[in-house]
Order: sequence, then C-alpha cells, then structure tokens
Amino acid sequence: MKTTKIRSLASIILEKLEQKTDELLNLGFTIMFNPRKLTRGMSIYQDYNYPIYKRINNLKSSPYFNFNKDTGDFYLNNKGRVEIIKNIIAKKKKIKKWDLVWRIVIFDVPESKRRDRDFLRRELKWMGFKELQHSVWISPYNIEKELLCLLELWRKDFRGDIRFVRAQQVVDDHEFRKMFVL
Repeated sequence: MKTTKIRSLASIILEKLEQKTDELLNLGFTIMFNPRKLTRGMSIYQDYNYPIYKRINNLKSSPYFNFNKDTGDFYLNNKGRVEIIKNIIAKKKKIKKWDLVWRIVIFDVPESKRRDRDFLRRELKWMGFKELQHSVWISPYNIEKELLCLLELWRKDFRGDIRFVRAQQVVDDHEFRKMFVL
C-alpha cells in the first residue's frame, strides 16, 4: 500500500507567500495573513480526516510565523523569510543560463565569532558559491536580490563586515568558468 505524505500547512503557506517575492525581499514590508481566508477555496486537506482548524492551530507553534491573538492574523517572521528566500535560490540555481556577471561576497568576521563565520561559509556553499579565499566567495547565479536580503537579515546577528560585489569582468576567469561548468 502506497502512503501519501501530507504536506504541512506551514509549507503550503510558505509556498504561496513565495509568489509575493517583491514584498518578501523588502524587509520594511510586513507580511501578514489570515490562514482561514488564505486557505478558503484552496481545497487543502479535503481528502484527509485531519480538520483544517487543527492545522491552523498548529501554525501557532511554527517557527516561521508569529501569531497575533487580538486579530487572529499571522505574521511572517525573519526565519520564515529566510526559508522562502532559500527556496527561491534553490530554484534559481537550477537555471544554467549565465548572464556574464560574477557575484562576489567578501566578509571579515572576527575569530571570536568563528561559529558565525562557519555558518556564513556553509550558507554560501549551499547557495552555489565557490571559495576563492577563506573570506572571498564567487558565484555566477543571478541571486543578487535574494542574497542582499539574506545578508541584511544576517547582519543583525553577525559581528563583522559582509560586502557584496557585482563584477562584469574577472581577469583570467577560466578557472571559475570551469568550476561552474560555464
């Protein structure tokens, strides 16, 4: 017997909010939704015995949203924004067409914040960046808006300096083109 995996309401809502990319990348813009209105007409979970109101109640414990008891609305928090942005980046990494622009991240995070520095390196590697030096990473992927938004979110937690460079030309970039199979 084949079992069907039920997607969580949180993942479905994050997917719907991903379509609002412009507002999502504007950190001054608060993203708020009422799950009852959002799920109305989406026929979510109609085939399952688990009522939608229980799924909505489970959203209150989701790490991606904050709940306002007075209005019954949910707000997308920074962790939720990061999750959606990562989904957008994952999709853009699959596009192999290169726009002939290199994206470079340069950072200087002090030794006392090694954990933050290692986190940043892991995230850059996941995004498809390749290491030129320990604190200089390069990528051909057009994820500039998403990366700048993530850097802005990360700057709140990091001590140190993180810079983004957009380069039209890199001298002797044959090695980089080979790394990225361009």
